[in-house]
Amino acid sequence: KIVTEQVLEVVKIAEANVHLEKFSDALNQICNSFLSDNAESAMEICDHEEVGEENSFTIHRMLARVNRTKKSSPPPAPVCGNCKHEPCLNEEMLTINNFVAGSFIDYIEYDDDDVFDRRAVQHDGSRVTYTFNDTDSILKADVDKFRCSVN
Repeated sequence: KIVTEQVLEVVKIAEANVHLEKFSDALNQICNSFLSDNAESAMEICDHEEVGEENSFTIHRMLARVNRTKKSSPPPAPVCGNCKHEPCLNEEMLTINNFVAGSFIDYIEYDDDDVFDRRAVQHDGSRVTYTFNDTDSILKADVDKFRCSVN
């Protein structure tokens, strides 16, 4: 863990040890992550240093690295609001590994005109307990009769 007061010193250590590539990269990554998540800390570091002083170039390079790192990081993949997986498991067979309580599920023995909403409640390994059309009715059926649904 790093704090604002340590960032500039850690960056200077990374730059002084650039010949130790993995070590230097690891230190820079720690600082980049910290500053990406704590923009106020970056401003605080700049505020404590005068323009043109010995640390100016180090600060400039540090902020440029943070900016490049931020731009190159891919956005997090959207997670399905129903199955809580990425990618969405729509139409996948329901298993103990992809079971999510409260998710919509389809009973596969009915055709596509089935308009009933089924929400998974519990999975005991071989059977699924589910509610039917948001009623208090609780039903059970074999797990191999269900697939994930985005409803």
